[in-house]
Amino acid sequence: MKKIFRAPMLNPIDAHTWEFYQDGALCVDQGIIVGVGNFSTVIEQAGSDPEVENLDGVIVPGFVDVHLHWVQHRVRGRFSGELLTWLQEHIWPEEARYVDTDLAQAAAVQCYADLLRAGTVMGMSYSSTHAAATQIALASMRGDWVVGNVLMAVHAPHTLTDYSLHNPDALRAFMGQTDKAHYALTPRFAPNLTAESLAALGQIAAESRCLIQTHLAESVAELQWVKELFPDAAHYTEVYDRAGLLTPRTILGHCIEMRDEEWCCLRERGSWVAHCPTSNEALGNRRMPLEQVRAYDIPFALASDIGGGPSHSMLHVMQRFLGTHREADVAVAPQEALYRSTKAGAECMGRGAVGGDLTVGKRADFVLLPQKPAASSVEAWFEECLSGKPADLEQRPLGTWLSGERAA
Repeated sequence: MKKIFRAPMLNPIDAHTWEFYQDGALCVDQGIIVGVGNFSTVIEQAGSDPEVENLDGVIVPGFVDVHLHWVQHRVRGRFSGELLTWLQEHIWPEEARYVDTDLAQAAAVQCYADLLRAGTVMGMSYSSTHAAATQIALASMRGDWVVGNVLMAVHAPHTLTDYSLHNPDALRAFMGQTDKAHYALTPRFAPNLTAESLAALGQIAAESRCLIQTHLAESVAELQWVKELFPDAAHYTEVYDRAGLLTPRTILGHCIEMRDEEWCCLRERGSWVAHCPTSNEALGNRRMPLEQVRAYDIPFALASDIGGGPSHSMLHVMQRFLGTHREADVAVAPQEALYRSTKAGAECMGRGAVGGDLTVGKRADFVLLPQKPAASSVEAWFEECLSGKPADLEQRPLGTWLSGERAA
C-alpha cells in the first residue's frame, strides 16, 4: 500500500540549488519513492486512498558520510594532536582491540545506532585490519554502507600488521567471500605499504572494479614521511597513481597539502575527495583548499572522519564546512553544505541512481529536522539547524527513515 509522508520538504539539486516545498509530500511504495512534490499534486497522482502520515518537521534526504572509521567511534573526540603521533599513541592501540569479536559486535551495533540517530543513512567506513571485525561491520549494517578492512604491512604495530590481508592471495580469498557492492579496497595510507604491495592492490582493484578508499596529504609530517619512504616519487599523489589506485571509484580522504600537479592528476583520473573539516580542525591540520578543489573541478563530498572528527553528526560537519571556509573568506552556501552531505556523497559511492536525494525511483531514506521555515527564509532556517554543540547536533534530527520505515 502506498504511504504519503506530508511535511515541508527540502531537496538538494546541485551545489548551488535546492528545492523547497512548503506543503510537501513524499509518496512511498515498497520502500521506493513513487511521488514527490507539493502535497496536492502528489495525493492526486497517488490513486486510491493512500495512507497519509503528517510529520511535524522538515523532510530532507538522509545524510551520507563518505569517510569514517567505525573502529574509532568509541574514542571519537577523546584524543588530539599531530596526526602521526595521534595514530601511534591512541588510535592504533584502540584498533588492535578489535581482534576481540565480542567487542567488535557491540561496537558495530552502537556505531550504526548512533549514526542513524544523527541522520546518517549511507557511507563509507574503514574497519580495522581484522577480517572478522570487517565481516561483523558488514553483517550488522543498518543503511547502505561500504566497508573495507585496512591494509597495513609495515611501519605499524604487529598487533595490526599481523592480521592485515595485504597478501594478494589472502585478500582475493577474502573478497571472494564478500559482497563487493559493500566492500572497498582500503590501503590505510602509503606509509603502511611498500611500492610492491600498492602495485598488487592496484591490480586487484582493476580486476574487481571495486571502490577504493585511502588517505592523501593530510599533514605536513605525513608528506615528509612519504618523501622519505618513496624518494623516487615526484609527490605523494604519484605514489598512488603509479600503483594504479587512482580511478573514478577512488575516494581520497583529506587532500590538504597538495601541489597543482597533484590536483591535475586527480582531475585526470576522476578521483573523489572526502572533505573532513571537523577532523582537520580537531587534529590541527590546515584547511583543505576548497578554492583549489573548485578551480580544478575535483568532485568531493563531506565526511566526519570519526574518530579524528569529534562527532559523527553530519550536521556538525556541515556547520564547520561553512564556518571554516567562511573564516578564510571563501564563499560557501548552505545549499552546498546539504548537497555535499547527501546527493554528492551518494554519487561519490556510485549510489547516485538509488539514493542521496528525494527523487522518484530512489530509496525512501530521509530525515526529519525540527521547526518549519517560511518559504522566504529556508537558508536561515537551515543554518539554524546547524547551530550548536556537537552533542546537540547528534540529537537534533527528530527521526530517520530507511526505505520508508522509521529506523531511529
